[in-house]
Amino acid sequence: MSLFIKSAYRPVSLVRTIRAFSTDKEDMELAMNKIEELFSAAKDELEYADESQGSVYYHEDRTTAEKAVSDVLVEYNRFLEELPSDEMRNEVKTKVGMKMRELKMTFDALPEEGH
Repeated sequence: MSLFIKSAYRPVSLVRTIRAFSTDKEDMELAMNKIEELFSAAKDELEYADESQGSVYYHEDRTTAEKAVSDVLVEYNRFLEELPSDEMRNEVKTKVGMKMRELKMTFDALPEEGH
């Protein structure tokens, strides 16, 4: 049984969230593009780990997925901290926060090694 919830991962356009704001728009778009790339990589790594459960590759795939999820969450939180207003932070959290929580929950649902 697969724990990977494919339907929960529709493409997220984080850049569209930012375009409505004018402060440092170009820098924010670059940061959001980086987060989108990391998010996509983390989804891929989670899928690889899910598919390799029970194989000799699981340890490495799960470790790689953990790092990928951590990387995107670190960048997302850094981005939130650097936003110039609470209004912008709330907008991003509303539109993107759930996707980040789903990503973390998907990793947390992967079994520990040896289980």
